[in-house]
Amino acid sequence: MLNEEQIEQNKKSFIDLINSIGRDFDKNKLIAWLENSDFFTAPASIKNNSNFPGGLCLHSLNVFAALENICNNFCCNNSGECLYDSDSIKIVALLHDINKANYFESFKRNVKDADGKWIQVDDYRIKDAENRFIFGNREETSLYMVKSFIPNLTVEEEVAILTHLGGKGYDSTQMNLGEVYNKYNLACALHVADMLSTFVLKC
Repeated sequence: MLNEEQIEQNKKSFIDLINSIGRDFDKNKLIAWLENSDFFTAPASIKNNSNFPGGLCLHSLNVFAALENICNNFCCNNSGECLYDSDSIKIVALLHDINKANYFESFKRNVKDADGKWIQVDDYRIKDAENRFIFGNREETSLYMVKSFIPNLTVEEEVAILTHLGGKGYDSTQMNLGEVYNKYNLACALHVADMLSTFVLKC
């Protein structure tokens, strides 16, 4: 769980990273949209990781840190230089799950306590389809949303966002991911960073 101070600090760190991207796009428009959504207070999921207020932003920051580490150590040319600039790493890591903004809602769930008595606890569920934005599956929806703010994505950045679940989601993009990840190493690296954050760091 995160307290309010930690949520605000993560929000500041996220916005600072967005503002540090050198590519030409309307950063103020993107930041305003994020602030008017629940991106900074939403959970990252309802069961797997960071299913608490502020979890989505925390998860996105953790994926960025993991992806930066992976790219700087494993995605290098013969001179040891990273194949991807910091802008690409920030964009795909920080925004890969942007579709989860305004995606969940809180509700009360009945559970039995240690004494076998029924009590109500706070929980999250996915909003009904008519109450959330849908473009395609989750990866396609994220890509569409990112492109609405950053239209000049590279092909590799688009592929990375489009395949970041690695075929593991219930609605994950279906294609020959072996061929995709062999050709687009950034996509493979983002998937690994996402899995590390979700299943190893648990956030």
